[in-house]
Amino acid sequence: MKNLYRHELDFDRTMKFVKDNLTDVNSLSSELLNLVDFKSGVFFTLLTLGSDLERLYEFKNGIILPQFPVIVSEIDGKKSLIQKVPTIKEELSDFIFHKLKSNQKLSCVFDEVTLSPDDPSLKVLYEKKCVFLHEDEVTHEDGVTYVIREHNKNHETILNCMRKSFSFWHSVGVVTEADYFKTDTNIFSLEDIQAICKNAKMIIISAYDGEAYILWEKASQE
Repeated sequence: MKNLYRHELDFDRTMKFVKDNLTDVNSLSSELLNLVDFKSGVFFTLLTLGSDLERLYEFKNGIILPQFPVIVSEIDGKKSLIQKVPTIKEELSDFIFHKLKSNQKLSCVFDEVTLSPDDPSLKVLYEKKCVFLHEDEVTHEDGVTYVIREHNKNHETILNCMRKSFSFWHSVGVVTEADYFKTDTNIFSLEDIQAICKNAKMIIISAYDGEAYILWEKASQE
């Protein structure tokens, strides 16, 4: 696992991308824009050593992380070029795990914009009680939220939820002190989502064409 290095970002330049990314997506994204005072915190990104810092504000483009070599593959006599896309998902999931471990009040949610609630691939996450549905989106093709809380707070589950929730155009996670998750139901009301947003301590938004993320962290009140 590679080390991640923190690079703080200009507020105004980053906020424009964040607004574009969160507008007209789902209830969680809308309430984040409505209820979070982004000026009460800072934006930053986490990158591996050797990343191209000249591309720091090219949030919609990739090739910011060190790239893997191009490999020539041959199948049935036909050659093709293959290049694996680098990401920090594994390293970031470890970062989130340690963040949650440092404060028992914290939980983490990731939204899902590509899978329906009855998708067979969600079976394992249902068994781990990670899958929550918004009461107004249960019958929609989206509306799934993954929740990391006390009983499933481990690196493997966090990484699985991050990978499931990822899409190139939108993926958001929220580290929150909302205490809703003590209940047994897996249905969110709008008030539950608002509580998650009002108590947000960190927001994680996919950027750089899926290679890395923009993070927002609420400033310490101490």
